Amino acid sequence: MKPFLSAGLAALLLAGAAGQALAQDGGTTQPDDAAKAGQAAPAGNQIPSDAAAGVLAALGEDEAPVPQLNLMVGQVEEMDVVGPNGETVGEVDDVLGDANGNAKAITVEVGGFLGIGQKTVILMLSDVSLDMGRVKTPLTKDQIEKLPAFGG
Repeated sequence: MKPFLSAGLAALLLAGAAGQALAQDGGTTQPDDAAKAGQAAPAGNQIPSDAAAGVLAALGEDEAPVPQLNLMVGQVEEMDVVGPNGETVGEVDDVLGDANGNAKAITVEVGGFLGIGQKTVILMLSDVSLDMGRVKTPLTKDQIEKLPAFGG
């Protein structure tokens, strides 16, 4: 499932990058241009937050921080996800980050039996919390299963 998901993310990133490139006039922000627009110039290799906000990709480094949960990516992956009543609703598959590598969301495998009928959905990190070694969401199992599938 991970190779397919990675290929889907790569396609999504390429499509998003192509769309953003067409919408921009030069593709890069010069410090002088940013100053004229009243914005601070991006530092180093950082991408402006408005450009980074639209595209999410799996964070490949297990040691990358997930500050919203006070854990690292490798600790979050494979964690159980529970609903408000403590019922297990799925399992974390990946942690998604923006173009700057900041953790923003998780993909959760839900539904199905033995991998049949299973789908992957996205939950934003701002909507979940850490609860006794599990990721907790205010959504019930039925609500999560009704979310649109991510990656096909």
